[in-house]
Amino acid sequence: MDQMIFSQINSQSLIEQIVEQVTAKVLEAVQENNEKNVQPDIFDEYIPKTEVRGKLASNSTLWKWENEGKLKLYAIGGKRFYKRADIEALFTEVNKKGGVR
Repeated sequence: MDQMIFSQINSQSLIEQIVEQVTAKVLEAVQENNEKNVQPDIFDEYIPKTEVRGKLASNSTLWKWENEGKLKLYAIGGKRFYKRADIEALFTEVNKKGGVR
């Protein structure tokens, strides 16, 4: 068992030392995490059409928006995707009376 050495130390000073050590460790962990997450995930930029269809708009509405140029459709193999930013741009603010601004 490790030996314990007790010395006279002010309780406030002890608290401050503990806070300094914990803060340093937390900042170190946050910095390491930020360094690991530098590369954005490309799949965060795109939403599969299957997730949009039926949840935000019907298939015919999506087709209409594609033809009007409001949405661009992207594909990899047989999978279809929309850019998240394009979907977000379609959202409109609604006033209290239910009308679109």
